[in-house]
Amino acid sequence: MLRTFFKCATLAAAAIASAGTAGAQPLSTVSLGAKAMSAGGIRTVALQRSRRAPRVAAFGRVLDPGPLISLSARIAAARGALAAAQAASALKRSEAARAANLYRTQHNISQAAFQAAQSQLLVAQATQASAQARLGELLARARSDWGARLGATAASGSAPLPELEGGAEQIVEVSLPLGQSLPPPSTAPQASTPDGKRVALRLVGRAPRAAAGVAGPGLYYLMATQDSAPIGTPLTVSLRAHGAVAGVLIPASAVVWHDGRALVYRQSAPGAFAPVAMPHVTRTRRGYFVADLSDEALRPGQRVVVSGAALVFSASQSPPATAKIRAAKPGDDDD
Repeated sequence: MLRTFFKCATLAAAAIASAGTAGAQPLSTVSLGAKAMSAGGIRTVALQRSRRAPRVAAFGRVLDPGPLISLSARIAAARGALAAAQAASALKRSEAARAANLYRTQHNISQAAFQAAQSQLLVAQATQASAQARLGELLARARSDWGARLGATAASGSAPLPELEGGAEQIVEVSLPLGQSLPPPSTAPQASTPDGKRVALRLVGRAPRAAAGVAGPGLYYLMATQDSAPIGTPLTVSLRAHGAVAGVLIPASAVVWHDGRALVYRQSAPGAFAPVAMPHVTRTRRGYFVADLSDEALRPGQRVVVSGAALVFSASQSPPATAKIRAAKPGDDDD
């Protein structure tokens, strides 16, 4: 039995080595006997139908929150100026009314004093109108520059502005390619930094304009401190798109790589396994997803090799006439 074990181990090592170095050598169907399959530990499972939401590759970038924080401060200052102008206007209105009463009914003040009070009221009202217009301009800029949600945050100073000021969170702008529609708002994106670090993003709202150099629509997200990255860091983002795609889920143990492409070995007959390339494959946490496309050769119910795939792959690279694995004879086994 030791010799049989070492033969299988040698085949597995050769399969792993050849997977990275093989050229465009064609792969052949492998025929195995029951004893060979048992010796090699080759096992198959039937593919199950699966549904998966399609994903869209997007472009993310960590934004500088300084302009938003500064805009919020200017809005707060404009609110203060408006409140002061309103108070001054109310005072001048009261003084003008009192002056008018004294001048018209009791003639206790001169006409010049009456006119001065009216003029001061007009100046106070003009100052109030100017302050009101300035505040309206800043509020409109907040909406046009940062969208409805972040614009409202800048206007009120509510969350997440305190977190942004304290460095507890960062703003990330995610832009979709041209022609792609915005994903459902409840979906969480998959994002990572250039060094491969996964980061968690929380949706804020839609961006009001396309990012520089990107023509598609955009979304704003928040990133927590533990996932923080320097301002300007690009992120690779994958967003879940609308709808769902039917297909099959391939166990990770069934997939081997040949010339940079994924393939599996499908059972075409008892003991016969044919290599099937998977040009359209998506990595998932549970394995590999193959969409149910008309040009794909994998269908639910078909059986693929999930244990011993490296051995089958090694034999598949042999010339067709010898692409078989034979079980070791009992006389070849060592004691």
